Amino acid sequence: MSYKENFPYFKYNKEEIYLDTAATSLKPKSVLDAEYEYNVKIAANTHNTLFNNAYKANQILEETRKLTGFFIGVENKEEIIFTSGATHSINQIVFGMQKTLSQGDEIVLNELEHSSNLLPWMVLAEKLGLAIKYFKLKDEGTIDINHIKDVINEKTKFVSFASVSNTYGGWNDVKTIVKNIRQINKNVKVVVDSAQSIAHIKTDVIDWDIDFLAFSAHKMYGPFGLGILWAKKDWLEIMDPIFYGGGNNSKILKNEYSLAKIPYKFEAGTLNLSAIAGFKEALNFINKISIEKINTYESMLKKYFVKLTKTLDPNKIKFYNLESNQPIVLFNVNKVNAQDFGIFLNKKYNISVRVGKHCARLAKDFSAVDSTIRASFGIYTTKKDLKYFIEALNDSDAWIDELI
Repeated sequence: MSYKENFPYFKYNKEEIYLDTAATSLKPKSVLDAEYEYNVKIAANTHNTLFNNAYKANQILEETRKLTGFFIGVENKEEIIFTSGATHSINQIVFGMQKTLSQGDEIVLNELEHSSNLLPWMVLAEKLGLAIKYFKLKDEGTIDINHIKDVINEKTKFVSFASVSNTYGGWNDVKTIVKNIRQINKNVKVVVDSAQSIAHIKTDVIDWDIDFLAFSAHKMYGPFGLGILWAKKDWLEIMDPIFYGGGNNSKILKNEYSLAKIPYKFEAGTLNLSAIAGFKEALNFINKISIEKINTYESMLKKYFVKLTKTLDPNKIKFYNLESNQPIVLFNVNKVNAQDFGIFLNKKYNISVRVGKHCARLAKDFSAVDSTIRASFGIYTTKKDLKYFIEALNDSDAWIDELI
């Protein structure tokens, strides 16, 4: 079965092979319709529910909040915060929790992290005099559990890492990693960036035993401009907002103010309500298929792709992560600039891939490669797409001559 028919993008880009899902997933018609209908039929703000459409707006907001909680294994919808994206969510965690840190405290990160889960911590470390350590990684780019004891100690206050790397695509077994961390220091606060796993692997924050989770709607067939932050309520009680304004206060006098209750104290200003309406349908879309079926389908695609790579000349193309079962493929073409080859694939074969550092600027220290080509799959990717992609990679040596 092909899910492509659910995605209007392919109506307007019929011949394109879209292999950039790790950057952003395409949107099914139900999501696009929900956004459109919100703006056309409701077009109201929340908070003031004195007229019918404002009431509907608030209803959509809270229904989506509840549905989001269920999706990640949470019953208390008050622990779900809507933000502008995963970057915003992580910054809210980092700077909202800074009062729990002091000079000499330690943060542990992963050198393959996206800039959004590196730079905020680095800025805070510089500001407060914190020490940053990095997990030792296995060759496939996942956290080496056997060396967790080398970086976790009584000074460790926060650990932050991606469940799946946006470059190497390796799955970090969150539950096992956290278990090993807590055996050394049970008070460590664990932050997980699930942007690259949220639409591919079942997420259960309670089972994982983590403290914070951040992800974006547009990585899971939802709209742009919407992020989600989950945190244990105990931490939300402590955490300070990083934005202040309308909607996140309960009282303002000339010399006094009070913040709104959780979750609203973290949602200052007007939320992206049409995106929230669309995100509700994205969750319904995934739930209707089931995250387990999506994972099985994409794992099959990855295995099929790995099998097809046997037809390629290993002296021509170097792959970095074929052992990962996640729908991300990282590679380079020998003697050919990655950017040039990415443009070439698009111009000659209408294949869309991502090229560059992938916002993971420390990855080059791990791989010793400055720039790579990344192909990534989604539920709409087919075996036919991957076969065509391999045929393009295998399409004689002539294309190398064109680029060198």
